[in-house]
Amino acid sequence: MPEDHPAPSGPAGPGLQRPGEIEIGVVIPAYKQPGFLAEALDSVLAQRGPYRIGAVVVNDGCPFAQTHEVALSFARRHPDRVVYLRRANGGLSAARNTGVEFILAAWPACRSIFPLDADNRLMPPFLARAQALLDESPADTGWLYPDFDFFGLEGNFSTAGEYSHLLQVLENFCEAGSLVRREVFASGLRYDEAMRAGFEDWAFWLCAAAAGWRGRHLPASGFRYRKRAESMLATSERQRAQVLGDMRRRHAAHLGVRSLARLEAAELPRYGLQVMGEDSLRLVLDPQAVTPRRLKRAEAHASFVEASREPRAVFFPPQTCWASQPALDLLAGAGLLRGIFHQAALLLRSAHFVAVTLAEDAAGGLGLDVLPVPGPEDAPASAADAVLLFGQTPVMEELARDPYRGWVNSLAAPVAQPKLARIVAVLPPGLVVAPPPAIVAYALGEIDAMRDAMRSRSVLPLDWRSDDRRPRRSAYEAYAEFARCGAILPHLPAGDGRDIGFLLPLFAFGGVEKVVFNYAAVLRARGWRPHLFISGAQRIQAFPGHFDVFESVCFFGADGIEGGDWDRLHFGACTSGFAQWRDTRDAVGLLATMDVVLNTHALGGHGLMQALRRQGVRCWLGLHLVEKGPLGAPMGNPHIALAYEGAYDGFVVISERLRDWCVGQAVPADKVVKVLNAPSYAADPARLAAALATRQVAVRRPLRVLFLGRLDAQKGLDRLRDIILQTRGPAVEWRLVGKPVLDDAGVDPATLGVPVEPPAMDGPALDALYAWADVVVLPSRFEGVPLTLLEAQRFGCVVIATEVGAVAEIVRDRVDGLLVPDGGQDAAVVAGFTALIGQLAADRDRLRQIGQAAAARIGATSWARNMQDWLERIEALRPKESDLRPAA
Repeated sequence: MPEDHPAPSGPAGPGLQRPGEIEIGVVIPAYKQPGFLAEALDSVLAQRGPYRIGAVVVNDGCPFAQTHEVALSFARRHPDRVVYLRRANGGLSAARNTGVEFILAAWPACRSIFPLDADNRLMPPFLARAQALLDESPADTGWLYPDFDFFGLEGNFSTAGEYSHLLQVLENFCEAGSLVRREVFASGLRYDEAMRAGFEDWAFWLCAAAAGWRGRHLPASGFRYRKRAESMLATSERQRAQVLGDMRRRHAAHLGVRSLARLEAAELPRYGLQVMGEDSLRLVLDPQAVTPRRLKRAEAHASFVEASREPRAVFFPPQTCWASQPALDLLAGAGLLRGIFHQAALLLRSAHFVAVTLAEDAAGGLGLDVLPVPGPEDAPASAADAVLLFGQTPVMEELARDPYRGWVNSLAAPVAQPKLARIVAVLPPGLVVAPPPAIVAYALGEIDAMRDAMRSRSVLPLDWRSDDRRPRRSAYEAYAEFARCGAILPHLPAGDGRDIGFLLPLFAFGGVEKVVFNYAAVLRARGWRPHLFISGAQRIQAFPGHFDVFESVCFFGADGIEGGDWDRLHFGACTSGFAQWRDTRDAVGLLATMDVVLNTHALGGHGLMQALRRQGVRCWLGLHLVEKGPLGAPMGNPHIALAYEGAYDGFVVISERLRDWCVGQAVPADKVVKVLNAPSYAADPARLAAALATRQVAVRRPLRVLFLGRLDAQKGLDRLRDIILQTRGPAVEWRLVGKPVLDDAGVDPATLGVPVEPPAMDGPALDALYAWADVVVLPSRFEGVPLTLLEAQRFGCVVIATEVGAVAEIVRDRVDGLLVPDGGQDAAVVAGFTALIGQLAADRDRLRQIGQAAAARIGATSWARNMQDWLERIEALRPKESDLRPAA
């Protein structure tokens, strides 16, 4: 044996001669309590039942000779049942481990081990009852824990109820004096010998639970706990914050949001989902979970009643959602269901109920309108047309005790008396084939059934013991306590490291959004699950294929999380920064179940990243361009992001120029990954081939010139106006396609001299535009890597663009495109564009030559190929399959 675990001394030796008889081993650490040690040993020897029980006393370097004398005398009188070990002082954990290792080595027939503190006692039937229950328990039951019956300072406390690892994380309700299955220790688990200030048993149970073992309550057990005003426990409580902080740091890997979410979903999920037509209640964290837990309707009603009476022993979800399956399918298919559940959880902090209704956006928008409880000046609320209805369990408990039904029944009236918040799910046309049924009548019927169940039960308590634990329905408090975040997205992480969140301030048809969509599409094809988070808007424009790419679309509440002073280049580095003036806990919770987050231009997202990294989320920043103000001064997101560089694992940039800029701004070169852009959509191969073939045939017609993009100041709309005025005529035909997005154009689109066509929203429409055009112009003041140019080049169009941003990286001047220097003089830029358009109108051979070179160059690129370096980085940090463990 190791030196710190010496062999038994003195007359204890005969215990080694009968190794096959001991079936339950009791480990008693002995230190400075010699007067109580005899009582503990007597209570072990007095155990009744069919099991042979042995005790191992471990003298942990006690300075009192009496401890040695008492232990030695028992070992001499009971050599076949009591073993006495001595060791240098190492603390309670070390003493227990010494006894455990002796039992494992010397008593191979021992089926379980019971750690008994030297000042506690056991009633005679205790160990036999405990072993019998352990024998009939499932194989993953690692230990049985008793109620707390105090003597000295009297008290009786219950630990009743189904075991919960999640509750064990929040508080220790398992006494060290619990019967532990031998296999738990045989698997290698031991008490943490570095924990000498207390709570080492709590840490042990957490380790056992993390290894897949579960506890089980042993009722009316006969365990007697000596309670004194001054004790080791009292000393530990004085250092509680320090000791728990140290313990939680040691167990941080199991206390992150994603681990807690898996525990919540498996044990104490926050939502009870009652679906019309089903005779059961789904217990869910994630409403899109494949296999939710269920309770038969009668069982659910019984749990509701018992949880209202004994909330610490019996669980019922804190929130209930009444829904129909068609409504759930519709909202899940739109990607909005998880976000609706998250918003409802936030609204229920102040509302009694939350009604979810549907609306159609003729413009094709997809989103959520969040309407809090109306004030005195607001229009009254009603739930009559709700397709989902959420309610608080405490409110339902009050309703179940109240015979008056008019208050809750008013949910179906034009004016609801309860505090009713609303969420409007906005869907694009055509998504709703058949409207889901209204749900309020069904919900009211279920509330009536719960009232009937409550009235049929006695009001007497279930247990005469006190119960000081927190209510089971408050288990979600673990996220605030351990992760410092608010309500989390109701999303059950798969645990394979493949959930990625894309964070943007808005999602329309801009280039940034198209890049993100293509990133998501490539990742989806590689087995990832992309999620979209919008920080500054409540609506998005869904791209073609959107519903096949994104798992969910989530919004940050009515106000979003954007805001602040864009003129401050190092935003957030001072006390006026976002992270200081706004509570970000709910925003962190919304993102914290992701494995990877890519923040692309979401200003408010910078302040969240460090909190997310503490949760093990790998945080990346996507940069597309260095913006300029009205006078040409650099401004915007890249400058702001520099203040948060340390909060990101890496930067994803779209050009070599932007990579050099980041390195020049002191971003470590190894943190910067270049992902070049590619065309934003897959062109129709037949249409593309036909367009390229047509360009080889000489035609006598005007030169076709196209502008395609946002009608904003960045795109040089005033320059475009002058270019059109100077080139329009028999030799040049113009088309303008786009719309204002940022409301900063500075030019009325009606003055451009050419009718403005609406944006092209899908591949066929874009194919038609590029096939029509000979030339695509982009007189921008600043750019990143414009997707329009890549798409135009693929179709053999000649692009003419200002030489800004990284345009020169995708356009080789006079080889596969034409560049106009941008020296800040608008007249010179206009003159340059005008001259080049005139030259191409006159020289069609040059037009064909440049167009052919452009098509050849772009034909060799793809998003998957360009993303390879970044994909390798984020996939290298995914957990190995052998490391994945199913939820407890």
